[in-house]
Amino acid sequence: MQRLYILLSAFLLLMSHHSLLGQGCSDSGFCTMGALKPDQPFSKKATIRLNSVELTQHFGLTKYNDQIHSTFVDANISIGSKTNFHARLPAYTIIAGKMPTTSGWGDLFLNLSRKVVSTDQYQIHVSLGAKIYTSQPDKRSSDGLPMPLYQQTTYGSNDLNGGISFLNRQWMFSLGYQRALNQIRNEFTSEQWVGHSLYDVVKVYDRSSGLQRGDDLMVRAERNFRLSRFNFYVGTLNLWRVTQDKTLNESGQLTSVEGSQGLASNLLIGGGFQFNSRSGIRLLTSTRLKERDANPDGLSRDFIAQISYILRF
Repeated sequence: MQRLYILLSAFLLLMSHHSLLGQGCSDSGFCTMGALKPDQPFSKKATIRLNSVELTQHFGLTKYNDQIHSTFVDANISIGSKTNFHARLPAYTIIAGKMPTTSGWGDLFLNLSRKVVSTDQYQIHVSLGAKIYTSQPDKRSSDGLPMPLYQQTTYGSNDLNGGISFLNRQWMFSLGYQRALNQIRNEFTSEQWVGHSLYDVVKVYDRSSGLQRGDDLMVRAERNFRLSRFNFYVGTLNLWRVTQDKTLNESGQLTSVEGSQGLASNLLIGGGFQFNSRSGIRLLTSTRLKERDANPDGLSRDFIAQISYILRF
């Protein structure tokens, strides 16, 4: 239990240290699903109790000091010995800061992954997934002005993604790709807020009106240190926005956003503790190494921390 107390203390210290710079998975979540998720278990033996339910509390802080509190549930269901179905139910999110507070339900994530190679030394997994929006990112202020995507609890796009991962007891390497299928129905531009008391706060947010998000390429590298009931890992998550984001300009034409293409890189540190064969906890933090100049999708984060409780059955 001493290791558990040390782990929880470290997590609480990180949560209180908001001056840390970090960026989360600026990809609508596909890097935490299926074969692409961090801290995957590795075992030479056949796994028992492959089904699980996870309850996660998420905290994020943006560079504009928006505080994001989300609670969500993941379900992992085994289909035979090699295939796994992963669903993330819509999160309930509260976003507070200098802008008016918003709250609501998020999007639905679905993923199917399969173990295609399994030896005593390593495994290879592939996955295919989707994000399905449950509502529109059209929250407005009390006086009817469109809010930035940073204040929206849904991103309003249906996305497809796929990937592959290599895993052994010490290392994991993952490669993934995601494409947004539709233009979103957000109408935010800072010009609409001119003359408002919050204009100086609002003007720093990127235009997101009619956003068409660019494609993402994800590369993850992770080193895991495993003991009997405790594990600790450190890694990098690199997200390359392959094509530029596009938004509607003043004339209503879809125009590329300068600075939205390129690399966003993150340092991940986390770990877990197994209470027994049926339950455990998992911790994750993210620290930014590099970010893109423009983030009209509202997914940039200066700090992320998560704590999850896992129940297997």
